[in-house]
Amino acid sequence: MNVIKQILENSFYQLVFVYSVLVLFISFNLIFKYSYHMEIYAFILAVLAIFSLNANIDLKEQEKHNQYLYYFFLLHALIIIFFFRAIPYKNNTIPLGYDAGIYKYIIEHGTNYDRWLVSSTEPGFFYFMQIIKEFLSTDFILTYLLIIFNVIVGISIYLTAKEFFNKKIALLSTIIYSLSSIQFLAFSYMYYKNIIALSLVLFSILFLKKSEKNSKFIILFILFSVLTGIFHRPTFYILGLSYFFYAFVSPIDFSNKKYNAKSLIINIIYGIIILILTLFFYIGRFSPAILTMIEPVTQGFFQPGESPGTFINFLTYQFSTLAYLPFALIGFFYLIRKRQFDMLFFWALLTLIIVYFQFFFFNRFIIHLDIVLILLSGIGFYMITENKKKVGVSVLIIMIIASAYIAYTEALNTKTLINAQELETIKQLQQTEENSFVMTTSSIYSPWVLGYSNRKTIAPGLFDYNVHNKQQWNEFWKTNNLTYIKEIMNAYKKPLYIFIGEKQGDNLKNYPDCFKIYYTKLNNTIYTYTC
Repeated sequence: MNVIKQILENSFYQLVFVYSVLVLFISFNLIFKYSYHMEIYAFILAVLAIFSLNANIDLKEQEKHNQYLYYFFLLHALIIIFFFRAIPYKNNTIPLGYDAGIYKYIIEHGTNYDRWLVSSTEPGFFYFMQIIKEFLSTDFILTYLLIIFNVIVGISIYLTAKEFFNKKIALLSTIIYSLSSIQFLAFSYMYYKNIIALSLVLFSILFLKKSEKNSKFIILFILFSVLTGIFHRPTFYILGLSYFFYAFVSPIDFSNKKYNAKSLIINIIYGIIILILTLFFYIGRFSPAILTMIEPVTQGFFQPGESPGTFINFLTYQFSTLAYLPFALIGFFYLIRKRQFDMLFFWALLTLIIVYFQFFFFNRFIIHLDIVLILLSGIGFYMITENKKKVGVSVLIIMIIASAYIAYTEALNTKTLINAQELETIKQLQQTEENSFVMTTSSIYSPWVLGYSNRKTIAPGLFDYNVHNKQQWNEFWKTNNLTYIKEIMNAYKKPLYIFIGEKQGDNLKNYPDCFKIYYTKLNNTIYTYTC
């Protein structure tokens, strides 16, 4: 048996080194990342690690290390988080992401209480934005404040990993987060509420863990859980599911095969308190935000694949996380072997199930899955370096170089969805009559017109003033029948202005009697409807 174990151990270290070199080649585009089933390779490595790595390593053991060097790396990891996200704003003032205009509208006009805003914007985020806009400009909130929130996520990852494991794993996890192309992508999409909620949920889990030693921390666990719920419903959904299973499993003493019923009752009481306090914030104006979620969530379980959410798919995700995927799986298997069925374990398990089986919002939950895998990958790297330091450090350095190159390239290539000329044209809508309506017939520009026109906005399938369904808009985009075009346009009040951007076709120029040019710059035009 010892001979077999030795063979497996030697094979593991050889394979993990070869894997790291292949990932490096893939990162530098020397190998096409879909050429080989690297995700299977990663899984095999994780399985081999079960037989090759010393599972008796105490992750809570605090070993001596150079304090100055340790905090040097930690500080630089936090700086890298900021630096990479600041790169797209070099010589650019236009916010990233599709939702920038929507967030701008929420910040500046949220008190209008539009029906779409009430149903789509959580009360905590809304109230928070109404407060900070008194101190910070909208442009700063949409750009550099969001970067700061990403740094806070990094800090919450560090503190959570340190509490659950040890300081070395915490540092490793923070470095991995700082170089994660997936988390950078979430930033570039401007998933503002999601990013804030990630730090809130991590602090919530952190204080739940701390409450095992000091019951006073349970108050902070409840507080941050409620904050998660009023800032981002999908994140609260994951938190709630994870806590549900944790509440029933945590009272089990696996070594003595006993069950603490009193602990279960206390867990349930805490869960009820969190739910009641969270729902309190949704009473009245914000109640549609809860009711509208019931149907899509239920449908997501019975009709998988129907509600993906806007983000990369699972296949792309696997090949975007090759630098830490096997190490995250090693960490996950370690928790199973140690029967450490805590909140991190259930968070990983449940998000993996949701994403893999394509339940409600499955693509967007990749962001949450990635966060917990980043935390667990710190365990994998730590265990390898503790078992075989030279190999572990070599693999870690190679993976850091690979990840850093991908993240830096991603940051350099990230561009805004609209250019300066398009935005300048949209801002001309602010010069129209105060009671006018503005229309965009393309989804590309809908949020931007909403946020930067300061006028009531009509957009296909969005906001409060649209009165036509998808089929009618499809016909409008294809038709050359002026009678039908006028039928669509006459359903809306005047004065009515239409923005046509350079990324869409312009069939309105064919009808100058009804659509007169109000403003034009390059291939961006504003028409006024006169028929």
